[in-house]
Amino acid sequence: MSFLTWPWDCDTNLHITNGRYLMLADIGRFDLFRRFGLWDEAMKRSWAPMLGGVNIVFRREIRMWQRFQLTSRIVTWEGTSVVGEHRFVLGEKGEGQVAAQALTWGGIYDRKGKRFVPPEEMFQILGITAEPPEPDQNVAAFLAAQRTLRERVKAG
Repeated sequence: MSFLTWPWDCDTNLHITNGRYLMLADIGRFDLFRRFGLWDEAMKRSWAPMLGGVNIVFRREIRMWQRFQLTSRIVTWEGTSVVGEHRFVLGEKGEGQVAAQALTWGGIYDRKGKRFVPPEEMFQILGITAEPPEPDQNVAAFLAAQRTLRERVKAG
């Protein structure tokens, strides 16, 4: 997805504000769901995408009026959780340097069934057959951190 940084995307440093990256990642996930055909199927079934956690690294600023690309993809999945990646790359065609990269952890919640939907069930509905890719070192560390934080929050 191509974007141009507008004044309302920026903070006082005249670059994209930290929170705007997360909002743009939401748009990237919606686009991914739509392209897969998952959005229409989810609406039919009262399924809702839910984000459980995110880790973002900022490497370079994206300044006002600068063009950039956002690429979003599914990295892996386990249980009912899906790990996504969002890369913010400088340049009109994404030919520049990575400005930021986020890993997200979430799933699809079935509001009627009061459960999270296993990715394999989603894939079956979409006619996709796939095995979860083995997480690399960074994704494995992200998942471990998410599990630890989740347990701490549950414990109060």
